[in-house]
Amino acid sequence: MFACHTIIGVVASLAMLAAPVSARTWAGGVNMNTACVSQWGVSFHAQNDKADNAANSAYNWYCTDGNNQRNLDVGAFCAGRYGGNAYADPQGKKKYDWGCYYP
Repeated sequence: MFACHTIIGVVASLAMLAAPVSARTWAGGVNMNTACVSQWGVSFHAQNDKADNAANSAYNWYCTDGNNQRNLDVGAFCAGRYGGNAYADPQGKKKYDWGCYYP
């Protein structure tokens, strides 16, 4: 009987260790063009010159009006669109991997 309870306890402990350290909730997607317009005005649109599956291409987004380039703050977009504690995460770090999450 002791061995059975011990095994169950060990299995339960291991299952808890396998769980993510911090759970998070999906808030929603990121529309890069909407983010640019909200941050820089209607003349701006989003651009990313890297290939869709290029490594770390998530970090190459910027806003442009054809003449000027401006930074795109994806975190600010998430907080503004989904609420102050929402944050941005590019998951796989590829161009279209951005999402907004709640802690």
